Amino acid sequence: MTALTQADAARTDTPRGQTRQPGKTSDAPVPLLPGSLTWRDFGTHLFTLVLPQAFILQVAHPVINSAVTVEKKYLYDPWGRARGSLELLWPVVYSRPDRAIAMGHKLRELHRQIKGTDARGHKFHALDPEAYSWVHLTGFAATMTLHELFGAPLSAEERARHFDEWKQLGALLGIKPRFIPQTEQAYWQEYNRIIEQRLDADNEALRDLLDKDHFAKWPVHPALEGKLPRWLWRLLMTAPSRMAHIITKATLPERFREKAGLRLSGTDRFIFRAFVRLVRTLHPLVPEKYRYLPLAWEAIEDARQHPQAYRLPANT
Repeated sequence: MTALTQADAARTDTPRGQTRQPGKTSDAPVPLLPGSLTWRDFGTHLFTLVLPQAFILQVAHPVINSAVTVEKKYLYDPWGRARGSLELLWPVVYSRPDRAIAMGHKLRELHRQIKGTDARGHKFHALDPEAYSWVHLTGFAATMTLHELFGAPLSAEERARHFDEWKQLGALLGIKPRFIPQTEQAYWQEYNRIIEQRLDADNEALRDLLDKDHFAKWPVHPALEGKLPRWLWRLLMTAPSRMAHIITKATLPERFREKAGLRLSGTDRFIFRAFVRLVRTLHPLVPEKYRYLPLAWEAIEDARQHPQAYRLPANT
């Protein structure tokens, strides 16, 4: 139930019978295009199953914990925060090339403004190199976990392509090459180093997010505001919130679960295995359009209708 190990990575860094050059690094970012594995996976509803565990790992970093607990939008304005993330990050992938590059630049510039001092007197800046790159590091592990648990198994070639595209996305987000591991083996070494040496086992954001009733405490969804009493919303969300808690714990890397003392009971494991079987059975039956977030599907349709708009200059 965890991301593949460093040994697995070493076996798949170079697919059998092939030689693979590491992804190109350049000062000029190159957008991801329709047909990439990132376009196939990142905008799916399936990917949202591994996003909570990625966010847990992110806020366990002390710099990120300081930044997100100043206003606690994840707790007091979660719908606004989710909408903001969707409108800022997903278009870095699901856009025409020029806009994808512009959105990557915009996202980095917005992070430049996130700085200050938290309630404990700790200074923070969202562009702290380790913290900013750590957010991106969690993305590749999340993708591998997605395929390991819920999706189709990846071939060695697909895994290598995913890693190269992950590096490409990092460049779009303005992360310098020296902060992006250039081989998958180096990636897992850095990923595990940060988990073991840099992440907190307990902090304010973790306590909020790992509350089994976290999602039940969210405000009423804007579409239902004024139509549904708060008490009824919480009642309806209690079971989904506790299910999400189990999924989040089960999809976290084992190293972090052990560090944070997060225990999966026998009942948790049984429920999670049943959920995985259900997803694997039902997801392939869902029509393609409904597998994607609306923003992603709009871009996919645009690319099919206007393929010329997604062609890069020959010298890119």
